[in-house]
Amino acid sequence: MTPSCAACSSTRRAARTSAGGDPTVVAVTPLLHALVVHLDRTDLTPEARSRAEPVLLDELRPVPVTSVAVPEPRDPRARAVAEALRARPADGRALAAYGGQVGASARTLARLFVAETGLGFGQWRERLRMQAALPYLVEGLPVEAVARRVGYASASSFTAAFHRVVGVTPRQYFPR
Repeated sequence: MTPSCAACSSTRRAARTSAGGDPTVVAVTPLLHALVVHLDRTDLTPEARSRAEPVLLDELRPVPVTSVAVPEPRDPRARAVAEALRARPADGRALAAYGGQVGASARTLARLFVAETGLGFGQWRERLRMQAALPYLVEGLPVEAVARRVGYASASSFTAAFHRVVGVTPRQYFPR
């Protein structure tokens, strides 16, 4: 939720100043959510606002963010595979299955992924799946449901992959 009211501008200014001016991802606790909703009210008195804003600022907790960058291959054949997987990250087909569609052997595609992305195809697909999983995790979907949506058979295999790529488990990355 992003408050759009002008009355919240001083809170946003203070948050930017305290964060050094750079955007920062923060954990939205139930209290923080309630404060944002409260401060978004148009009937709030200046006195009530002046009491609530410092509490909101006290509740801001930066979340360490690890980017899950997925480099794009340039070759049209490898790029076609990448685009197909971006559209359907749960697709578990091997490179050989894509090879027939894009006019290249599995070996050629494997070489292209390494040469153009710096990652083997399996590593590249794993990163893509983690990138695709992040919005679902932000929404609060259960890890088991996220795992299935991005191509993992179980929550434990997804959690292990997430830890390999991001460095922490999904629950550590998105504490509730």
